Amino acid sequence: MKTIQKISIFMVALGLPAGAAAWRLAAGGGLLAGLVPISAFGWQFTGQWTRSGYAGQRWLLEADVGQYATEAAPGAWLERGRAASLLAFWERRTPFSYAFRPWLGIGGGISRYRFDERQRLNDQGYAIASYPAIVENDADLAVTMSVPLARSWSVAITAQTGFPSRISTVSMTVLWRLF
Repeated sequence: MKTIQKISIFMVALGLPAGAAAWRLAAGGGLLAGLVPISAFGWQFTGQWTRSGYAGQRWLLEADVGQYATEAAPGAWLERGRAASLLAFWERRTPFSYAFRPWLGIGGGISRYRFDERQRLNDQGYAIASYPAIVENDADLAVTMSVPLARSWSVAITAQTGFPSRISTVSMTVLWRLF
């Protein structure tokens, strides 16, 4: 029991979220773009839980699920897939001006990508070979910027890159704070 109390005191001293009462939930959807190794576009749904720390700082947990597809171009791969990620960020309020005060954050997490309907196209754009589905699991490094638009609305832009697959994505999501 004393060990749990010591850990809780240590977490609070560092500003880490130790209780569940002060978490705020926001949900939304938006666009997902993959940059590396191939360009892909799609959509995603996002859930964000935030908790204020010290003045001008907060913790953010983000869960994303989405679908994407690559462009069908001659001599390229055609893939459809799904992505899911869980990220944790430390954010700081950055006042660039009186009206523009976004939250900027850095963090990390885990992602899982599933590539389905994998086909290789020839120079005329016809499928010449099909390949089985594959799954990639990654540890991610990420940066985020959340721009409050109104009391309950915000826009979040997140860029992340994963290791070992080196899949990099950028997402832009419109969020609505539920409570």
